[in-house]
Amino acid sequence: MEDRDRELDPVVKVSDRSTAVIDIGSNSVRLVVFDGPQRVPLPKFNEKVLCGLGQELGTTGRLGEKAMADALAALRRYAALVHHMGIERVMVAATAAVREADNGSEFVSEIEQQCDLNVQVLSGRQEARYSGLGVLSGIPHADGLAGDLGGGSLELVEISDFRIHETATLPLGALRLSHMNMPEKKLRKFINKKFAKAAWLEEMTAKNFYAVGGAWRVLARYHIIKTNHPLNIIHNYRLTGEEITALIDEILAMSIEDLYNANGIPKSRANTMHTAAIIMQELLEKVTLKNVIFSGNGLREGMLFSELKKSVRKRDPLLDACRDMAASEGRFAEHGEEIFDWLKDLVRMADRKGKRLTLAAATLSDIAWWANSDYRAAQAFRRIFRAPFNGIGHRGRAMIALSVYARYKGDFSGPAPDDSLRLLSEAEAKNALTIGLALRLSHTLSGGTIGILSKTRLEVSSTTVTLRIPTSLSALVGQHVIKQLEDLAAALDLKSEIEVTPSRLS
Repeated sequence: MEDRDRELDPVVKVSDRSTAVIDIGSNSVRLVVFDGPQRVPLPKFNEKVLCGLGQELGTTGRLGEKAMADALAALRRYAALVHHMGIERVMVAATAAVREADNGSEFVSEIEQQCDLNVQVLSGRQEARYSGLGVLSGIPHADGLAGDLGGGSLELVEISDFRIHETATLPLGALRLSHMNMPEKKLRKFINKKFAKAAWLEEMTAKNFYAVGGAWRVLARYHIIKTNHPLNIIHNYRLTGEEITALIDEILAMSIEDLYNANGIPKSRANTMHTAAIIMQELLEKVTLKNVIFSGNGLREGMLFSELKKSVRKRDPLLDACRDMAASEGRFAEHGEEIFDWLKDLVRMADRKGKRLTLAAATLSDIAWWANSDYRAAQAFRRIFRAPFNGIGHRGRAMIALSVYARYKGDFSGPAPDDSLRLLSEAEAKNALTIGLALRLSHTLSGGTIGILSKTRLEVSSTTVTLRIPTSLSALVGQHVIKQLEDLAAALDLKSEIEVTPSRLS
């Protein structure tokens, strides 16, 4: 049923202002084509090839011949794809392995000659900065330490107040260290010696750690599957200090064979998982942090983000994405702002986060208008719960998706919202239902059109939910409006009342 329903989804509109980013990393070579340079670019194409350029870096100081051949083959394909896609804006970045290898410059010359690509070999400072900006692009209020673990290096970045502060690039890539075959005790000593070069780490306390990079994201994927977490999305997945400690201990207790067979761990990552876990364990022992939050954004997103004006960078990525989705899939994209204004008395006691989620839900409250009425609630829920949103955690996704589900359904019945309800407390679920019922009433009263709600008022007192409506619009008060106002009031344990006034409400 789920796959059949998904076929009904409308085609997501994308612009022709595409940018291609080719990342020549120490472990993988990847092409991502983003739709446009806006605040929330949408990945239209994403492909990587694991070449292992940094595999021999720690032992020979050079890029291996086979790794270079594999990378060149992938890059020739990417150059051809970009050409046939008609993309004029192509950004190509090479990171630690190419930067540090004795034959790195020769390899870059070969790429430019064979593929006609202009390769920018990033300095350690640039790589760290782009990684930090990538985290900020997807988690704007990030406050703490970001760590991007690649195959050849580890970038550490202090981030807060929308800014990059201290940075460090250390030769602690998971692939590089795994192939140096050091005993564990020696490996830990080597790691801590490198950490000592970033003296500012000692001051990082009581903040969050934002984990970036394929090997660390595998930790999140493994935990999501192991715990049967309702949402299989790594971005903004959060673990407490106790949870990450237990997870690392579990990974380190597993044999290589166990790792190869573990659900959620790609076989291509099994050989580096112990090293990746040890690096994080040593880092978290050196700095005292509250939570580990996994970021789906990193260097590539940071490169795009760096080109935006500062005023654009500070725009809310969630609300921008919601407005884009509403413009693409809704009937009246601007209706969301009017609905939110109409709900202000209902959410007046909510904090900034609660009001933001309400605005997002109001903005998305019409995206399933095109579907058969029997499927609208489920379609809207799935579209929102699984959308590639930035700037929101898993619980926030659940709040918005459930609110819009209730807007169509009138309650939380049916199988679609079951898993998401596990993410919320009883009070949060009740709040999502209340917002959904208010959205439902707003669309019924206004017929989904603009200009009606602004002439009416929804008021909430300690005893009553009152709909005030001018005489000129009193004909809009039909049985459905009355029933939905009663449902909203009942959800708040209040009475309902409709008051018709002689003149337009101001």
